[in-house]
Amino acid sequence: MGRPCMYDKSVDFGEIYDAIIAGAGPAGCVLASRLSEHADKTILLLEAGPDSMPGTEHPDILDPFPTSSDNPAFHWPGLTAEADADASGSNVRRRYPYVKGYGVGGGSNINGMAVDRGLPDDYNEWQAFGADGWDWESVLPYFKKLECDLDFPGSGSGSMHGANGPMPVRRLARSRWAPFTAAIGEAVERRGFGFIEDYTADFRDGLSSVPTNSLLKGRVSASMAYLAPEVRMRPNLKILANARVDRISMDGLRAEGVFICVDGTTAHVRGRQVIVCCGALQSPALLLRSGIGPSEQLRRFGIKVVRDIHGVGANLQNHPCVSLTVYLPHQAVQPEDNPWFLQNWLRFSSNQPECGHGDMHLMQFNKTAWHALGKRVGMIAVSVLQPYSRGCVELSNPDPGTPPRVRFNLLADARDGERLTAGLRFTLGLLTDPNVRAMRHELFLRYSGIAASLARRNRWNGFKARTIARILDCTPIRRVLLANARVDPEVLLEEEVALREFVRRRAHPQAHDCGTCRMGQAKNSDAVVDAAGRVHGMEALRVVDASIFPTIPRGYPHFVVLMVAEKIASAINLEWRGAG
Repeated sequence: MGRPCMYDKSVDFGEIYDAIIAGAGPAGCVLASRLSEHADKTILLLEAGPDSMPGTEHPDILDPFPTSSDNPAFHWPGLTAEADADASGSNVRRRYPYVKGYGVGGGSNINGMAVDRGLPDDYNEWQAFGADGWDWESVLPYFKKLECDLDFPGSGSGSMHGANGPMPVRRLARSRWAPFTAAIGEAVERRGFGFIEDYTADFRDGLSSVPTNSLLKGRVSASMAYLAPEVRMRPNLKILANARVDRISMDGLRAEGVFICVDGTTAHVRGRQVIVCCGALQSPALLLRSGIGPSEQLRRFGIKVVRDIHGVGANLQNHPCVSLTVYLPHQAVQPEDNPWFLQNWLRFSSNQPECGHGDMHLMQFNKTAWHALGKRVGMIAVSVLQPYSRGCVELSNPDPGTPPRVRFNLLADARDGERLTAGLRFTLGLLTDPNVRAMRHELFLRYSGIAASLARRNRWNGFKARTIARILDCTPIRRVLLANARVDPEVLLEEEVALREFVRRRAHPQAHDCGTCRMGQAKNSDAVVDAAGRVHGMEALRVVDASIFPTIPRGYPHFVVLMVAEKIASAINLEWRGAG
């Protein structure tokens, strides 16, 4: 970490690159890899955060348990969001630190490694929203292209899976589920849900082992998969880390390069095409700083309007979630030979009017941190996969070093609050199941301060965590210490007003933000890019990441981002071959 990592290839600031990729998160890694396959095209990949040479990744990133999600070295610095659903009379929500990936690999360095595709109807909806060529039949080949499914290998054109992609997919055998999560799974089945062997190809409601992009040794991030040593050695690909992209430079309505900040110094790099891959929060911010977005907002900050596009920063979506933590007895602790974070999950339907099937999700965790205390704390989380509430991303000020203002506006649409309340009711019912009760002690609200103070993996934190766990093993002491945070599921189930208030105050977003530069036809004032990621009304400028999703998929978005990047990279390569 630290200095740029380029395999001794220096960046020539006088060169005109065929493609400049701004942002080396999952989408940027895919594009850098796929576009550099075109040997006569020069590619420059830029990233604000650090890079690591293959084989030198930080142990927290490599861990099969996502310890890196608690390590601030891999978080975008200073980013906050209006991230709860509890608005005051003035509709102002409280702001919290919001974790997004920072460094080459982006969010794939810190996420839970869940593999999900969403549902086929999600992409048919994209097509209906004006994203031509993004229906399920059109996107499936790119899902297959990116993966190497180790449990359901591809076998011909009729297969739902790929066998040769860079990203591995595997599932923990049901026989190895940890005790608490296994008990939850059995309780789910007693309530009539079937078991689904292949969650990413069988789209019924049901319980499943969680597919993950990990191997026995641990995480495989987008940078590990797509920027392997042989890719980084290509002479036409250059990677510059610790280089923040501040603004896109324009020649009229044509993007002709970027201004970057390296070690506090501004430099200009020119390119024949600029591809923005900074994610759903930073991509709209970069466009806005470059004069592309709602004219009234740009003028308010004294930014020259290059292109008035109303939808830049609008349409922000996320999956609202409510979670509960439990203290686990010794017999429920996850075995040492099962280090994985994700065990099983449930897709189910709210059956609410106007809401599609598979619009709800339940995930359970048998441990929540690397240390002894984390091994004694489990969690269960329920979320709405098809939310209707919308938020926005705006500039806080024109300074590129200042994170944008993020407003999620959770539960603003009543349908989201109703479904999350029903989901919590269902979750509490599972936790009162007699077999589940045998695998848990008290439910309580998580002490985020304690969790944060123990996040870094070191001997002192390990000692403190063991000490706290030993103290909490004493039932009378534990009940006293947790008294103010305890949640009684039986009481909460009987008090509808309290249940709704709990959801209103405790709902929070997952790290699944998307939609802020959405795809659609130019005639739609909210659309920012076309079906190939090209910014409407601009030349040589694309956006390729979760920001271009028209609607949020009913699933975790990491593999959806990879698919989107694979599909648009294929389109760009096709254009280049045609031009050649």
